[in-house]
Amino acid sequence: MTSQTNFKATRRSLISEMVAFLLSKTHGCLLLILLVIAPSAKAQWEVASLVDEFTIQPPSRVLTMNLGYGFTAPIRENTVANFSRGSSFNAMIGIKRFLDSDYGEAQLDFAHIFLIASFGRAAQGRLTDTLVPSLTQIGFSNFRFGFGARDGIGYRFQNYAVVTPYISSGQAWTSNEWVSDTLFTGDAARLDRFSNGLRYTTFTEMGVMIDVGTKFAMDIGFESMLIQPRYIFLQSFSNLMLQQLAHILLRKVIDTVFPNSWIPIAGFALKGTFNFWLYNQRSRQGNFPFQSEAGLQLLTFKVGASFSID
Repeated sequence: MTSQTNFKATRRSLISEMVAFLLSKTHGCLLLILLVIAPSAKAQWEVASLVDEFTIQPPSRVLTMNLGYGFTAPIRENTVANFSRGSSFNAMIGIKRFLDSDYGEAQLDFAHIFLIASFGRAAQGRLTDTLVPSLTQIGFSNFRFGFGARDGIGYRFQNYAVVTPYISSGQAWTSNEWVSDTLFTGDAARLDRFSNGLRYTTFTEMGVMIDVGTKFAMDIGFESMLIQPRYIFLQSFSNLMLQQLAHILLRKVIDTVFPNSWIPIAGFALKGTFNFWLYNQRSRQGNFPFQSEAGLQLLTFKVGASFSID
């Protein structure tokens, strides 16, 4: 009887020790699993947060800095021609935003308001002299500071890239300088209308921007900048209203005629073509369609890169 009692006590003791051992091992295993899983879960959370940060998720608003380089040349009717080796540098800072488009989930509505500063220089140009039959070598430099906006409808590639044909317009003030050792008096007087102080300027651009996430973008564009010899409020206001009314009418035509998938390209082509046609007319008549003094037009082909500022 005593041996049976001792056996049962020993068995209970062994069972208790085994249970305690298993529990201790289980706690150890759980602790080991937590130690392994916790860093992995944290890494996954960090990766997910990083992906979300780079993902273009409308509504999206980002402060950006844009740096660009281009090739530029001034043009004035019957006066300036054949400029070569012109270059320009520009810097823009502004707010870029993407919103859901009314034309489908595969498109995004794009807008960008910005401040711009640029410096351009054209060397070894020639002046078409209307007073004497010779061609006079001349240099040109231009500094601009102003503001503007560009907008368009972009094609979305998942949430990681957007390709946007855009139109840009803006206003600025420029300081221009002509350099020539052989400039005739009559030509100098004509060109001085666009130098010796600040001159009012408007500009427009057609281009394509490629956004890769929210941190980086590249753009390529063609810009027309129109420098007026003097600022006349009513003239500038009427030109602005003409451009805006034309854009409203073109938008109604585009929405009526084109399918949704073609609207970004159609708006880019029609609005941009109208803007450049209008600027070409205003380079001949500053207050087109009325008779007025011709402006000085600067054409620039440029490329740029944008970076988000956090």
